Amino acid sequence: RPEALPGIGEFSPLTPFAYFMLMAGIVTLTMILLYRLQDSKIGRAWNAIREDELAAAANGINTVVAKLLAFSLGATTAGLAGVFSASKLTIVSPDQFLFTVSFTVLAMVILGGMGNIWGVAAGAFIVFMIQAVVLKQLNTVAETINLPIISDIDYTQYQFLLYGVALVLMMLFRPEGLFPSQRRRRELHIADDYGEIQGDE
Repeated sequence: RPEALPGIGEFSPLTPFAYFMLMAGIVTLTMILLYRLQDSKIGRAWNAIREDELAAAANGINTVVAKLLAFSLGATTAGLAGVFSASKLTIVSPDQFLFTVSFTVLAMVILGGMGNIWGVAAGAFIVFMIQAVVLKQLNTVAETINLPIISDIDYTQYQFLLYGVALVLMMLFRPEGLFPSQRRRRELHIADDYGEIQGDE
């Protein structure tokens, strides 16, 4: 008999609503914790280590402990997501996590904006919509038009080419991402601001 939670229902391949509600709760809790962690003592220590590890150590930050905490928190979050994914798919296979998964996650982070939790979430939503909705709709539209070359193209096979082009364009024209943090935006535009000041002088 499938397991059930109060207010959510039974978990089985025929009841996706229960998985959706649990996933929404996990994502909400994770976003809140990460948002609170960002401005905490350990969050500021991680930012300091990222900028300059020697300077962070000179200011009294235990870099070994801070980095171990970062690795353990990342592994814990990934493990929780893996458990949920395995329970939903009812199977775990090595071919589920190939290089394409890493590339997709990288595209989500860069597109959304590094250093901004909500920006990364928005980037993940945009990439997922392109991958799961837009490209499939392009296939449907191409089949409806029934042109000799366009209708024979499987647009879902070119999704990673599209991601690669998008990443190159983002690195050239907006390296901070679509929704960057204020700190990240300042870091990437210091040279531009300095050039404008020099030009005004």
